[in-house]
Amino acid sequence: MRWFQFRSVFAKLFVSVLVALILFAIAMLLLNQSVQNNSASLRTRAVASQLVNQVEPFLQKAQASDSPIKAQIMLAVVKKTFEIFDDSLDAKIGLYSVDGYLVFKTDNADLPAKLPEEPSWLMSNFPILFGTVSPIQAQITSSTGHTVLYEPRHQPHRSTLSAVLNLFTGTLLLLMLMAGVLWWIARSMTWRINQLNHQLAQLGEGDFTARVGVHGDDEIASLARGFNQAAQKIEKLVAANNLLLAHASHELRTPITRIRLQVEMMDMLAQELSEDKKLKFDKRAAAINRDLSGLNQLVESILLVSRLDAGHALQQVERLDLYTLVQQESQHYPKSHLYGESIIIDGQPQLLTHLIRNLLNNAMIHGIPPVQVYVYGVENMQQVEFIPTRLAVDTLTVDTLGADKQDTDVDVIHTDLAHTNINHPVLTTQHSNQYDNLNHLDSPHNLNNHHTLDKEHDKHSPKAHPNKNHKKSARIAMSDTAQKAQETLAKMRQKPLPTVVYRHAVLAVIDQGLGVPIDKREDIFSPFVRLKQEKKGSGLGLSLVAQIVEAHRGHIITDTWQGHTRFLVVLPIKSK
Repeated sequence: MRWFQFRSVFAKLFVSVLVALILFAIAMLLLNQSVQNNSASLRTRAVASQLVNQVEPFLQKAQASDSPIKAQIMLAVVKKTFEIFDDSLDAKIGLYSVDGYLVFKTDNADLPAKLPEEPSWLMSNFPILFGTVSPIQAQITSSTGHTVLYEPRHQPHRSTLSAVLNLFTGTLLLLMLMAGVLWWIARSMTWRINQLNHQLAQLGEGDFTARVGVHGDDEIASLARGFNQAAQKIEKLVAANNLLLAHASHELRTPITRIRLQVEMMDMLAQELSEDKKLKFDKRAAAINRDLSGLNQLVESILLVSRLDAGHALQQVERLDLYTLVQQESQHYPKSHLYGESIIIDGQPQLLTHLIRNLLNNAMIHGIPPVQVYVYGVENMQQVEFIPTRLAVDTLTVDTLGADKQDTDVDVIHTDLAHTNINHPVLTTQHSNQYDNLNHLDSPHNLNNHHTLDKEHDKHSPKAHPNKNHKKSARIAMSDTAQKAQETLAKMRQKPLPTVVYRHAVLAVIDQGLGVPIDKREDIFSPFVRLKQEKKGSGLGLSLVAQIVEAHRGHIITDTWQGHTRFLVVLPIKSK
């Protein structure tokens, strides 16, 4: 049961008091056992002391007498006294010398010939601990050095089984009764704490209507009232904040719309101006529209930041394809290339679209185009930094086809291919063994063969048109490489891939910049931080990206990948 874990207050309270009750019961039983044993021992010792007092004068005379006959007579009197006590008290009585040896004993007394050692207090009172039951006896030493051993013939019944029963019987019912009472007391105290904890968790998740029932008039009830007051104030503040955001959104967009409308109306009036003045007016109007668009984006960013801070940005989460979302947004950026696969996640489409747009804008404005965008899934966080080989094949194919359309020198083309190495450690994942054919496609041997063929072609080509022949050879080589890459990619895609359960979706945005300085990689995700002040932007883009990622319980990092700037966004994938 969840509430019976030792981390809970109920378990600690119940177990601690129950253990205290058990220890108290055991102590009471031991004390009772000790008192009973001591009572029997005290009675035996009192009788033995009285017996010694009566025979001690005779022992003194026997010890002081010089006549053996007189000494024997005195000892006979002592023995007769022992027999009288034996008849009346039914006890075993023996007299031991100063050396501890038996002098005489009463009839039918199975006493040892050597005086036994007295049992310890622990053995006498708790024989169950030693597995033996010592008889109750008393050893009294007289002034003459003789010892009288007195042992009742009828010992109290103290078997091991009875000792065990005496230890636990009689307290079991008491412990059960006390445990029931303790259970009720502990639950009456802790169930309200559990209820408060549950409502507090709901409040933390954004349910500002969470309230706790107030029961009683103790400290926990006072805590519940304080929680309800705090939750009510938070609910009012959030409602006021939402109302303010709604009004601010409308009030800020309205003047922007009016200004834009005024510019359009002025453009209609500017048709009557001369051509030179109309050209100047169009430039000014375009600048005003750009500033208005930037101001509108800034307003949207500020409102989005407010919604994220208020915790209301993820109220409508749906399952979506991250690749499709990135594809729809990246098509507005001609200098971006998308490589990826379908990854289904749970998220807020508008926020994720804003995230993708801000990352692409950041790469285009603050980085160096072109920009490569990767969307892929990983099984664990250790695989996040490594771009899967299957996407690297797509990258090689697209780059090769793109280079085929350009008038590029042969040496430059092969240099680019050599740098686009599919077997680079950064591009290697656990699935690389499925794509061994790719190594043959982009191996140095094949590249050298292409280069050798090109040189041989140059030797036999007319010298009047060297550049033309180089370009033609380059296009042929690149076309062949692209065709082989496409064929290999098609074959690999036809092969059934092993069933892989992705736990994280990764969005990687890579531009041709040199990377963010290590000491600035955390600062760039703070609001209004710009590494280069001369660049455009409000400084809210990456801050919004970080907040959106955090709202989706993901992670974002920036690093340098093959000498270029890379931003990695990792989002969790919920299991079906």
